[in-house]
Amino acid sequence: DIYDKGFGRQAAEEIIDELIPYVDLGYAYVIKGNHELKTITKNKNIDDKYVLWFKKQPLSLSFVFENDYRVTVVHGGVTPKTTWEDLEKNAEICYVRTIDEHGKMIPLIWKEDRNGDKQLVAKKEGKLWHDVYDGRFGYVVSGHNAQKDGVPKFYEYSCNLDSSVYSNGILSCQIFGSNGKEELIQAIGPAKNPILPGVS
Repeated sequence: DIYDKGFGRQAAEEIIDELIPYVDLGYAYVIKGNHELKTITKNKNIDDKYVLWFKKQPLSLSFVFENDYRVTVVHGGVTPKTTWEDLEKNAEICYVRTIDEHGKMIPLIWKEDRNGDKQLVAKKEGKLWHDVYDGRFGYVVSGHNAQKDGVPKFYEYSCNLDSSVYSNGILSCQIFGSNGKEELIQAIGPAKNPILPGVS
């Protein structure tokens, strides 16, 4: 989520300007998040170089090391029904947080709390997708589900690196190698909205 979760559109475009040459040279990779998809949808008829660049970026990436260890990167998550084709074409992978008893994604809805403030919450109870993921896409690296404590979560075949930089200023980077997780690096800076309740 380069768009919407930082210090405005200009700041997002400055980040993209930094990324483009690295991506063009093959030194960096970018996938779309749900906020990039939202920005692309909102700007369908605008000839915006940043939106056009993001439209070309994939929904997921999968890397295989020489020893066949695979790391797959998605923004949100996968369900038991997700296929390899879905990883290329199905935008649902940018939104998955929890799944129901049938393996379907549980959507978020706006709900009013006791103070009259609106928050995005899961439509019903379910399980984290991480808890049922079986490893068929290798080790899956994701974000999307903000961890308000600033601590990434690691599971048997997946992880959630969203340390909620928007609300606490903690940005996480996990280094992977042929033997799996190598080093977690966290940088701390200003938070855009340190009291934001809800989700990323």
